[in-house]
Amino acid sequence: MTVSNALFNEAEVIKETNSALEDVQATLALALVDSLKAGDHITTPTIINMLKDLEDMQLKYYDRLEDNENVQGGLENQAQAEQEE
Repeated sequence: MTVSNALFNEAEVIKETNSALEDVQATLALALVDSLKAGDHITTPTIINMLKDLEDMQLKYYDRLEDNENVQGGLENQAQAEQEE
């Protein structure tokens, strides 16, 4: 069950990381709105690119979380099959 525990811990870290990324995205989005209100369009492309990069990171984390859940499910199925034998 060590692998299962490691996968569970990794899933928790991924969820915490995604939560932190969402916070950063919200902060950047507010900065973008503030810069647009101030008429400062120089920083706007930079902020938009940062938001896109954060979204890409989150998608990668979600993919990893899905892979993690699939492996966990496979381990649980294998353990059940062994118990039934």
